[in-house]
Parts: sequence; structure tokens; C-alpha cells
Amino acid sequence: MKNRLIYRLILLSFLASPGELVEAREFTDAKGRKIEAELVGHSGKTVIISRGGKEFPVAVSAFSLDDQQYIQTWISENPEAARFKFGFYADLERERGVTQRDAPGGAYEDKLKTTAYSYEMIVYNKGIAPAESIDIRYEIYIHDYVDVVNNRFTRLAVGGEKEAKLQTIAGKISDLDIPASGRHDFKRTFNTQFYIDRDGGRTDEAAQDKILGVRIRVYKGNKMLGEFLEGEDDDVMEDIKWQDAAPTEGAGPTERG
Repeated sequence: MKNRLIYRLILLSFLASPGELVEAREFTDAKGRKIEAELVGHSGKTVIISRGGKEFPVAVSAFSLDDQQYIQTWISENPEAARFKFGFYADLERERGVTQRDAPGGAYEDKLKTTAYSYEMIVYNKGIAPAESIDIRYEIYIHDYVDVVNNRFTRLAVGGEKEAKLQTIAGKISDLDIPASGRHDFKRTFNTQFYIDRDGGRTDEAAQDKILGVRIRVYKGNKMLGEFLEGEDDDVMEDIKWQDAAPTEGAGPTERG
């Protein structure tokens, strides 16, 4: 693949006039072949060069050692030339099966139901170069009305008010490579709760967790390259700040491609 790109670029060098080049430089590949081209972008271990009005991704390792040193210096001096373009997709689905059990310490016929949901997520690399050594991070936000820590939800049985706190389910996929025009699929499964407080068959109070949405980010080191929000209410999601939460234990992420 590398050799085919170099051969194509050499052919273009004969077809294009020198006046088409801007700040062109003569590069030498690992086999000593030369070409005039312009560095216009970089993405991981790949640079994007322009020749004849067209752009081509070429691995840095395809160049001579001297040119590799020049390219690395150019990359460090031109961070704004990083070329990353991502697309995102997220779909919330309810998993089959609902578990129901007696609520610990609850009153007559109190029930605590656990419902499993999952987010199917995809990150697309829409760039012309591979996205290399990137991290995908995500945070799922829930209004937690049924606080299961130390069975605090049972306060509803004695007249307590429903109160929601923000619950964040976080995950991270590290050191990932996505080829140009490629994608990475993954899935995260998590539980929500629904509590019914009954008294002699009459429902006194009920509370149910509410899923707000998901935020997906792509990072290269500490630099964020892209972000995506998905939720029922965009205004609510935009008001929730990135929690920078540590990955949450549980089912996921399950990589699917």
C-alpha cells in the first residue's frame, strides 16, 4: 500500500506543473525515490501530503530517515495541522428480562425492580488517514431516584420525598487504532431501578431512575478531538458538565468491531 501511494505520487509529479505547489519540498522515500510535495496535515503516525491539488496519506515510516526527522519537527511545530474527523452514533435499548425482588427492609409487598439497558455506540473515522493511538471515553448520565446504597430508597416507605442525584456510568477504550473510513463499535450494559412502596395493596409511593443520555469523547493524549451528545432532552444534556469520572465497574464496554 505504501509503495502504491509513492508510485502514484511520483506519477502525479510529472503531470502537475510546479506552479501548483505551495511551499513544496523534495522528499525521499525509504528506497531513495524522490518527489516534490507539500506537508498539509498529520494524524498519528501518518502525514498528509498535497500534490497536484490532491491530498494523500503516507506513513511517516515510508520516508527516508532524514525526512522522518524533518517531518517529526514539522508535526511538533504545527499542532494545528492535526487532521481528525469523527462521526458518532448511540442507540439506547432495553435489555430483555426484568428482575423483581422484595425490597430489603421494605413494608408489606414492597418491590424493587431492576431493568437492564444498553447503549450501542459507534465512533467513525471520517478522515483520510488512520486515527492511531486514540482513546474513546464515554459517560452515561442517569437521574438516580432509587438510591440502592445502604437501601436508602426504602425511606419512601415512611413518607420520604423522591430526590434525584446525578449518577454517572463511565467507560474508556484506550490506545485504539481506527483505519481511514473505518469504525469502532462497542456496547455498554447497565442497570436502572424501579421501586414500589405498597401498603396493604395500595401504592403509596413509587420512584424510577431516569436515563438522561450519553456523552462520547475522543482523545489523543490530553487533547480532545471530538465530542458527541445524545439524549431525550438536549438542553438537559448540555447543562451537564463532563464529570471526568473514572471508569465504572460493570458490564462493559463490550467491543463489537
